[in-house]
Amino acid sequence: MKLFVKNAVWLLLAMSAFLLVKSSDETVWSALGDGWLHDVFLQFDNGNSIIFNLSVGYIVSTIFYVLVVLLPEIKTKNELKKKLGQPISFVLEVYDKGLIDGLFHWSKHVIHCKPISEHLNDLDRFEKESTYKKLGEAKCIIIVQAADEILPTFEQLVPVAFQISHQHAMIWLSLTNSIRQLARLWPQEKEERDWGIIDLNLKEFIHYVALFYGQELTKQ
Repeated sequence: MKLFVKNAVWLLLAMSAFLLVKSSDETVWSALGDGWLHDVFLQFDNGNSIIFNLSVGYIVSTIFYVLVVLLPEIKTKNELKKKLGQPISFVLEVYDKGLIDGLFHWSKHVIHCKPISEHLNDLDRFEKESTYKKLGEAKCIIIVQAADEILPTFEQLVPVAFQISHQHAMIWLSLTNSIRQLARLWPQEKEERDWGIIDLNLKEFIHYVALFYGQELTKQ
């Protein structure tokens, strides 16, 4: 329904622009001669001033809507997506950390994480590396420790995702669930950990990150 309304707004804008020109008293269209284009833009027999004023009113209102509502709304949503990218970056940064640096990654403040834009081009690589076999046990431990640390932040940011859109909120809930599954491995004893959870949920996490930011992963 929302998409229909948006399409209707722009369709009516195009119609208003056409009717504005057709009902105008300007004689510029007389230069078109007697062709079909001249006939299309020939004034109506009656009601030209009413149609002209209504068209002007709709065009002005649409411009006002774009400048005052639409553009600020798009800017706000983009800023929220950037801010939500920081806890995502907290997880993604583990991929490129050495084992020594990674041992202390859990203590890093989220505000100091790289912007999500610096990771989006690497999502294909992250997805390919998202297996226990490729990451190795040591890095997997760092990942589940980071997931355990960042999980409360993901849960608290669900209302923020709803401010972007319902679709983004649903994806954020899926991201949160993937982090939750990874975090459950952290308190378990080493021998009891099912590392297959890494293979499933870490790949899903990367997939949902791509969806959240409108990226397409290369099909493997």
